[in-house]
Amino acid sequence: MSEKELNLGDSHKKLMELLVSRTLRKNGFNKESIDLSEREKKNLKETIELLQKQSQSFIDQQNNITEQDVNPITNVYDGEK
Repeated sequence: MSEKELNLGDSHKKLMELLVSRTLRKNGFNKESIDLSEREKKNLKETIELLQKQSQSFIDQQNNITEQDVNPITNVYDGEK
């Protein structure tokens, strides 16, 4: 697979957009009915940015399993040592 096909950031962004739009639609929100104050908009933007940073940090964490991490008898990864 190419690097573009493995781009988790794009797929993560699309999943988040889907989740947010479905949640808003489920609760009866649409673009015309949203009436937020400037403070609420700022708070929402900051929250979204924080969630994006946290989720990107989670995505960036990689669990590299080597041959030494696998139990030679069961052929199963035994977890953190």
